[in-house]
Amino acid sequence: MRLQQYLAFSPAVQAANRHHAPAVPGYLPRNDGPAPGRHAEPALVIRSTRPFALALATHVSSSLRHGPVEGHQFGYARLPWPRPIPVWTYYVDGLLIDTGSRYTQRAVLATYERHQIEQIALTHFHEDHAANAAALARQHGCPVRCGLLTAERIAYPYHLLPYERYWFGPIEACSAAVGVEVLATYPAPVETAHYRFLPIPTLGHSDDHHVLLEPNEGWLFSGDFYVGNLRVFRRGENIYQQLEAARHLLTYDFDTLFCGHRPVLKHAKTAIQAKIDHLQRIVDQSLEGQRRGLSEAIILRRIGLREDWFMRAFTSNDVAVTYLIRSALHDRANGAD
Repeated sequence: MRLQQYLAFSPAVQAANRHHAPAVPGYLPRNDGPAPGRHAEPALVIRSTRPFALALATHVSSSLRHGPVEGHQFGYARLPWPRPIPVWTYYVDGLLIDTGSRYTQRAVLATYERHQIEQIALTHFHEDHAANAAALARQHGCPVRCGLLTAERIAYPYHLLPYERYWFGPIEACSAAVGVEVLATYPAPVETAHYRFLPIPTLGHSDDHHVLLEPNEGWLFSGDFYVGNLRVFRRGENIYQQLEAARHLLTYDFDTLFCGHRPVLKHAKTAIQAKIDHLQRIVDQSLEGQRRGLSEAIILRRIGLREDWFMRAFTSNDVAVTYLIRSALHDRANGAD
């Protein structure tokens, strides 16, 4: 799940992001076109928002092209507010990476109906990335590739909180039992006719998360690993694991980051370093506050953040600004820096 994107509608988080967001070369703002990367023609972004179902529900769609990589973004919300949280899917050389949410299934299937999809790769099991894997696999008669834990998680629909049902809906079961070939082949490379993608574990957001790196092209398909300037955490996310994964990725060579929510089409490693600096600042100031005997609330204010109680209530206490601080204070044993 893409927590850091969740409450783009939340006034407190919006204000924090406006105040703290770093200037990252190649960052794709919500309303701007992407900067071209090293192997691309200028990218084309087409955005549209359609009212749906008596002007209450809203579908959002966007597209981009970056060299041979084609991206399509899909989002849905039952009401005009809170607004949709769209997710990017990517297609290149017969490979589809991530599949969108169940509520966007009709648009996803229509978009990719004429594409020659030979295999599907998943970054993780969350319902906005894996929900349509089974439907797409049946549509194209192709296998789904992922990690072992992801394969176990997508075999059956799993419990969702009300806010997750509001935006995304349950996944469709994806396994041999429903006629879909699921290959838990990670960390073995995913190979297409012209490219070779390396699955790399990136823990911290979910315990099954992988990114897919094409080292010869400098492409990193990052699922929910990057997202942007984190201002909220979900319960169970680990700031130390995210730092460790980010530092490990910087040992690889890439320049383009195909994020599930905010593509960075140029200077991707600079963007990841900015994320590291941001998270490390939170860790350092949280631990310093703990040494001084400060409460979580005071530490939060000293860092320049504030809790958003509407967000916590809307997400059934699943997403909170405080969880960033709490992870910095209590998760060292599970993912020490």
